[in-house]
Amino acid sequence: MIKIRKATKKDIIPASDLVIKTFVKFNSKEGTKRGVQEYMNHHDPKKNLDQIKQQFPKYKIFLVAEDRKKIIGIIRGSESRIGNLFVAGKYHKKGIAQKLIKRFEKIAKKRGSNKIKVRSSLYASGFYLKNGYKKTTGIRKMHGLKLQPMTKRLK
Repeated sequence: MIKIRKATKKDIIPASDLVIKTFVKFNSKEGTKRGVQEYMNHHDPKKNLDQIKQQFPKYKIFLVAEDRKKIIGIIRGSESRIGNLFVAGKYHKKGIAQKLIKRFEKIAKKRGSNKIKVRSSLYASGFYLKNGYKKTTGIRKMHGLKLQPMTKRLK
């Protein structure tokens, strides 16, 4: 059974590991070699644990999806912006990301937000479109990665 819950400090390393593994598998062809490496280094707890721990409290919303106490998905950001949304590959197309995003949006709205922005990976842009997000510009490059800026008005 899949459970969505607020992240805790004990989730930092497994969440970071999930980000790295999922990014490598699905997003690593969406940027320059240097951009991809910098992203991975930034999120790798083996190389950057102190900074990752410092960043943890800065996420105003940080949720994890668990299956049998194993983290299989994460979403984090602020009331107005999704920073990361990752789901382990074997759980794709099973509604996990949709559950995470819906819970994120509910929390953001409850805290006063009426709009959420995201810089989507090219891989995930179709998912965001299906969930009511709209492209705001063309594809952008940021830190060597290709991103699709998107936004959604909360109702």
